[in-house]
Amino acid sequence: MSWERPKFGWVKCNVDAAVFESQRRFGLGCVLRNSDGCFLAARCAGKLGMFGAREAKALSIRETLSWLKELQLPCIVEMDCLQVFQALTESFSGPNGFGLIIEECRELAICIGEVKFSFVHRSANFAAHTVARTESSMSDSRVWNLAPSIWLLNSL
Repeated sequence: MSWERPKFGWVKCNVDAAVFESQRRFGLGCVLRNSDGCFLAARCAGKLGMFGAREAKALSIRETLSWLKELQLPCIVEMDCLQVFQALTESFSGPNGFGLIIEECRELAICIGEVKFSFVHRSANFAAHTVARTESSMSDSRVWNLAPSIWLLNSL
């Protein structure tokens, strides 16, 4: 399965997280492309704390939505974690940390306006996974605009 373009007028943001247990942190990665499939931006960031994959991926969605809020573009947020996707798109609620993160994601999506959530297999989310894993070698948040880094080109 490969990445598919969004419909005209929309952008697609693939999001993923990578957990680095030995470092007690996780990295988030997202890649933004337009309806022509052209690269618009990518972002990686590291967050301290011990999180499971589900929570790390939900936090990555929240951080990405906060970043996308500035753009105010119709956006498909695509992920490869079925549990997070189902929680975002179904009537999930919970008093635990995961439930609160999901609620924050929904609130951010409402603020942005036109946001759709989409689930894909990991192979179609490879670029975001690559960016998330790259965070382990960087000390802070990083954004690439208009032109991807050379190490990301093969993943697009």
